[in-house]
Amino acid sequence: MKKIKFIPLILLAIALVTTSCAIDDDDAVVARDIVTKTVSLADSEVIVPASATPYNVAMLLDQAFGTNALVEYTMDGADGGSTIHFGNTSGSIPVDVSEDGSVIYVTLTNVSVLNKPDTVDAVIDQDNKTIKIIVLTVPDADPNALQVVMTWDNPAANDLDLWITDDPPTVGFETSQSVSPLEDVSFSNAYPDGTYNILPRDWSSADPVIGILIAVVHPDGTVETFSDTIDAGSDFNYFIKFDKVGDEYTMTQVPTEPVF
Repeated sequence: MKKIKFIPLILLAIALVTTSCAIDDDDAVVARDIVTKTVSLADSEVIVPASATPYNVAMLLDQAFGTNALVEYTMDGADGGSTIHFGNTSGSIPVDVSEDGSVIYVTLTNVSVLNKPDTVDAVIDQDNKTIKIIVLTVPDADPNALQVVMTWDNPAANDLDLWITDDPPTVGFETSQSVSPLEDVSFSNAYPDGTYNILPRDWSSADPVIGILIAVVHPDGTVETFSDTIDAGSDFNYFIKFDKVGDEYTMTQVPTEPVF
């Protein structure tokens, strides 16, 4: 009788050992690699007209999250955050574009996956993390004149003027020298045919290098844009030369360098 009772005890011990091993094996199977997903910006530079409606900067995700993710950013130095909701492969950052002539930089700084940090990670695409937003309302075409408008980086600290001169620069035909964040001039078709210069002038500046955008509206409505940088303290700078024949204008962007 003692032997008969001993056999079930042995079987019970074997069953417990087997169950313990199965639990260990299950733990090994459950462990999963962390899935890394990448967040980037759709554009590096955009030109948008001034509007009371915010402009939405598009964020892209290479794979949809199964949970929400918080994307942190700086906008002209101020911190902010926007959520990409689960199941989506895109999100947006609203930007105030109500001030014509303003230039705004948005840079992604961090992304955090909410609720599932153990199975999902996210990184920022370092090559596509910053966007420059140029707020510029292009003027309507004037059949009797060439329209030129200029804006630049950090107008609160950098004061630039806009000139149209002959070539080489000796006589100023049109100039705009305000303290607003943009300058604009109108160059009449009545001016003599010939070669002219569109020159940005650094009146005063705080930044060592200043990014500039110039938009040109031809009499027929064609719009051209030109962008480059100038060094601070360089006064008048070459930027665009154009040839005028009647009401037709041919633009040529030239290397930026001081005129004098």
